[in-house]
Amino acid sequence: MKTLKVNLFNKCTAECSHCRFNCTIDQDLKPDYDTPYNVAKQLKDNFGLDMVVVLGGEPSIYPEKTHKLLMDLHNLGLTTRIETNASWAPSLESAMDFLKPIKASNTSVMLSVDAFHSKYIPYLNNVNAIKACTTLEIPLNLEIPYLNMEKKDHPIDKETLDIEAKVKENFDYEVAIYKGNVIFIGRAADTYGDEFASGRGNLYDSCTSVPWWRESDISTTNLLYLEDGGWITKGCGIAIGNFFNQDLKEMIGNYDAEKNPIFATLLKSGPLGLAKEAEKYGYKIKADYADKCHLCHEARQVLKKIYPDILKPEYYYK
Repeated sequence: MKTLKVNLFNKCTAECSHCRFNCTIDQDLKPDYDTPYNVAKQLKDNFGLDMVVVLGGEPSIYPEKTHKLLMDLHNLGLTTRIETNASWAPSLESAMDFLKPIKASNTSVMLSVDAFHSKYIPYLNNVNAIKACTTLEIPLNLEIPYLNMEKKDHPIDKETLDIEAKVKENFDYEVAIYKGNVIFIGRAADTYGDEFASGRGNLYDSCTSVPWWRESDISTTNLLYLEDGGWITKGCGIAIGNFFNQDLKEMIGNYDAEKNPIFATLLKSGPLGLAKEAEKYGYKIKADYADKCHLCHEARQVLKKIYPDILKPEYYYK
């Protein structure tokens, strides 16, 4: 097994309009940091887990707990990464304070840089975060999403281009940058899906992997998510089990995508297959979708009542 991505909770310091997890600012939390460690340890011991990626929402909301989790995972012999929006870096000093424990656990950092986040977090936070990572020699990359990578003509994409340029102005050295299209799932599908669907068709291809990570084939457990509430998923809001009411070793060891009705349909006939099943419950297939994820998202919204224990966790379906 290669990678576990941990969604610690659904609370964030931003409410971005492209967020596939539907993260929100205002919510009460009792964050659970024990379960991520326990799941990672079992996966390491039994399946050779290599890497854990820690997300939030925004994991810096509870910095001491997040730092301790990363150190505990490091002490298990795991590679660690944190994905964050740099809300903790309003100054270079605050950035250094947050990152020093990150350095101690040999954790790499992925920063979100785009116009979606800039409504909540000034781009100068990213500048401070990059400078601090560089000073501390912490491996770093930026992730920059566009609604349309090819054209970049939407007002949000134009603003993202401007932010990218402003961030780069502050450095005379290379920073690793990964750019790609927004994935139209969750809030992104609800907010922008129809706007970007025109002329793209209804996407007949099968779906064999989730689109935002390497080695993410649906048919393997090389990539798993631990979601808030103990759900073990492949991402997308499609669960394979729950840590709190199933034996994890048995769950992962017996995993067979063909026995999961959602995955089986995706592998055989893609999101359109799910949409055709959703038609039985009132869904109307459109002529165009922004991408395959948009089609899948809309179909699963309807099918959730048919597969309530598989289409989890709830925050994908708000």
